[in-house]
Amino acid sequence: MVKPGDTVRYLNEVGGGTVTRVEGRIAYVDDAGFETPVQVSDLVVVVPAGHKPAEGGARLMFDQQAFDTGRTSVRNKPEAEKTPAAPSLSKEKKSEPEPEPQLPVEETEYGDALNITLAFEPRDIKKLSETEINAVLVNDSNYFLQFNLLRRDETEGWVSVYRGEVAPNELIDLASFNQQSIARMERVVLQAIAYKEGKPFEVKTPLNVSRKIDLTKFFKAHCFRPGVYFETPVIEIPLYSEPVSKPVPKKASKR
Repeated sequence: MVKPGDTVRYLNEVGGGTVTRVEGRIAYVDDAGFETPVQVSDLVVVVPAGHKPAEGGARLMFDQQAFDTGRTSVRNKPEAEKTPAAPSLSKEKKSEPEPEPQLPVEETEYGDALNITLAFEPRDIKKLSETEINAVLVNDSNYFLQFNLLRRDETEGWVSVYRGEVAPNELIDLASFNQQSIARMERVVLQAIAYKEGKPFEVKTPLNVSRKIDLTKFFKAHCFRPGVYFETPVIEIPLYSEPVSKPVPKKASKR
């Protein structure tokens, strides 16, 4: 049931916002400052009204365990942390470290439709001309993504910004930029393969999505605002979104 204050995304198209009021079967969504009337049946609640973010963090990620673990998830540790240390010259036997626990994958009812967003989050919105701007990939789906994000270089061609994996319903930090280096991100390409682990799934077509980014927005503080996945001011750029298939109602059994 959609209610005022819910953060929602559109069921069959890219975008979303905060519900300001509900009149019958019509909800009015504040989408980038514009109030848009939408059928309640065409909305998916991402963050319910009254949800409080975890202490010390301002992100609102799907209201699941993925949000609570956030960037500290064992799935998202940088490669440097996974590299085994050089063998010691000592002959003493050291106990082997215990394997890291695998976090369970929590699926959403709409997550079999891929929904991928690239977000840019400034460290200090009040010092936009000098602060670092963090690039984040949001995977709002029930699939693991093996992906490569590339940027266009005028002399070298396409250059990889980040290559790795993001778990279902999680986000991953990609890189940090300043106002000078962000200009390199004017044209980006996302290549990705989606899959599930340990269960049957629908095979998705490998992605090869190109987007041109309006760089003028990064110099305007009012262009950074809380979005579908962030409570802090960000610029969210939808990269890919599939329409959500509505479940087929079950027929009543004959007695």
